[in-house]
Amino acid sequence: MVSTASILAILFTLVVSILGPVLLAILFIRKTHAGILSTAVGAGIFILFALILEQGMHLIVLVADTPIRAVVTSSPFLYALYGGLAAGVFEECGRFVAFTFLLRGRREWKHGVAYGIGHGGIEAILLAGLPFINNLVYAVMINSGTFDKLTQSLTSDQAAALLSAKSALINTAPYLFAVGGIERIFAITVHIGFSLIVLYAVAKKKPAYLFLAIGLHALLDFPAALSQKGVLPTWSVEVCAGIFAVAALLFILTSKKHFPTPEITADVVTPTTADTGSEG
Repeated sequence: MVSTASILAILFTLVVSILGPVLLAILFIRKTHAGILSTAVGAGIFILFALILEQGMHLIVLVADTPIRAVVTSSPFLYALYGGLAAGVFEECGRFVAFTFLLRGRREWKHGVAYGIGHGGIEAILLAGLPFINNLVYAVMINSGTFDKLTQSLTSDQAAALLSAKSALINTAPYLFAVGGIERIFAITVHIGFSLIVLYAVAKKKPAYLFLAIGLHALLDFPAALSQKGVLPTWSVEVCAGIFAVAALLFILTSKKHFPTPEITADVVTPTTADTGSEG
């Protein structure tokens, strides 16, 4: 049986990963009148640059049997360095393309935040929300006694994969399911911060800030890649992500003054006889 605590933790991550970004986008757009375009572009750029272009590069570097793959996978450090830089280059260059060409008239602070919500929000939905829907469905089926029927019409390999998933749902500590939701909160916050850095680079014509965003992104992902190779424990990755999220939040809250604001033009008032006190 999957514990009630585990199911509640799965529900928590589901709400944070799917409902959270949607509500955040709606509330922010309604409050600031940022418009939905920046958020939509942020989501689209993530799909194109992170899920299509970056993954295509991973197929070449990490999957294809080439000398490059042998070098990159020869040490956890090189693997982490490649993974961090790949994520930083593709995602931050994606932001740069978006703000330079697709959002040319939308370079205020609110547009950077809205873009970051779209970028981080679609990542949360696709990479955490959808997989956790499977977790919830499987957990309910396990507890209702219908899960084992799934394996009857499957191949031995497919059945083994499902039984492995069942074992993980039953034996994993409940708090680990909730970590996924907390991680998404950290990630969305950081994505908003990175979006503002790149927007600043574009709005102020200071490309050095693009390289700053790439470096910071690579630094953020470096411990996660080391964790994948078993070099660092999972908790250390979450601590690093939390530190980045706190720093990003402080930057978000204090950076508005550094961005352009729309010009306010006063209506031209022509003096009337009443204004000048003259009589006709």
